[in-house]
Order: sequence, then C-alpha cells, then structure tokens
Amino acid sequence: MDEEDFVKACNKVEKIYTRLNSSTIRKIYAYYKQATEGDVSGKRPGVLKLRERIKYDSWSSISGMSKDDARVAYVELVKNLQLEDEEVSCDEREARLIEKNN
Repeated sequence: MDEEDFVKACNKVEKIYTRLNSSTIRKIYAYYKQATEGDVSGKRPGVLKLRERIKYDSWSSISGMSKDDARVAYVELVKNLQLEDEEVSCDEREARLIEKNN
C-alpha cells in the first residue's frame, strides 16, 4: 500500500462521511490519527467534553499499532464502507449522542 492509496481513501471519506454511522466514523478517526501521528498522548478529556473524550477513547483503543499498519487498516476500512440511507451532519450526530447518554 502506498501513500497515494491513503490519500485517495482520505478524499473518499471527506466526500461521504455524512452517510457513515457513528461507530465507523470513530474507527476511521482512530486509524487516521494513528497513521498520521502515532500513539495518542495527553490526558483523557473530562466527561463534560463528550466529543473530545469519544475521539480520545477511539484513538487510544489502537495505541501501539504502527503507523503503517494503521494506514493499511484505514484504506481497507474505507474500501469496505457501507453507507447509511440518510446524511447526518456532525452537529445532528452529536445531538443524538447527547440525547442517548441522558
């Protein structure tokens, strides 16, 4: 797998992310961050910063994975994406998450 495959996969995600379910978005985020930055660092955000905490937890769930393995996993995940019927904005997705947790 080369850098071009990774860039193409990133571009595809940018075009279709509103049609992905939340768990898939979290996986994509985690693989992307691991592939581009390596292991997560810093303190886990507090419970009042729900979005940041979810992102942190997703990324930390694959700590220790090499950047190359994360790139491969990202590209494979994007190749096999299943789209939802409706588009959902980030704000709407977050509102649903907050409602679910209340």
